[in-house]
Amino acid sequence: MNIDWLEITKLKYWLARPNSELDKLRKGAVRFWQRVTDMLAWPAKQLDPMTAELELVHLLAWERDITQIPNETEKTYRIRVKFALQFAKGAGSKDGWYFMFEKLGTPWITIDERVSPTDWDVVSLQLLDSDLAERNQLIDYICRQYGRTTRRYEYSTIASMPLLAPPNDFSLDSLTGFAKYSDDMSPKLGLAVMDNESHFIIATNKQLIS
Repeated sequence: MNIDWLEITKLKYWLARPNSELDKLRKGAVRFWQRVTDMLAWPAKQLDPMTAELELVHLLAWERDITQIPNETEKTYRIRVKFALQFAKGAGSKDGWYFMFEKLGTPWITIDERVSPTDWDVVSLQLLDSDLAERNQLIDYICRQYGRTTRRYEYSTIASMPLLAPPNDFSLDSLTGFAKYSDDMSPKLGLAVMDNESHFIIATNKQLIS
């Protein structure tokens, strides 16, 4: 709830003398009604795990079968509590896993199933090297809680690296001829022949190196 108290309690310019008795009364009234609005808004804030008191978030987490991971940030913990139902519903599909990792701040992920060189029950998760190093406990927890019971999960890392290719082709062919006319209007060298051809290509490529 955003209330512009200064605009609501704005006094006329001949009354708005700083530190006057009337100005002190205005400031006291503003502080009182700010506390009243905070008290009225407090119950509504507790329904949202992102704004609720942490003690109430723990109760919601227990109700939704969420356990706080050691060294987990409070924001990630609140997100997992808030979207616990959506995460559980989408646990059996790739789209659900993509949604889950995106909400948790890890959008760079690729999920491959039934990879030919490996066993059919292995699911490969390809993540950024930095995400796997910094959030390995969170990823392990997600695989244990939302992974399929008949699947094994393996991790592989990918690195994002911009690649700029230099010009791969540059060529220029040119042919120019001139004709000169005499005074008696008889050409000496014939008509002019001009031929010009140019070819120039620049390639800029971006690719992921795994």
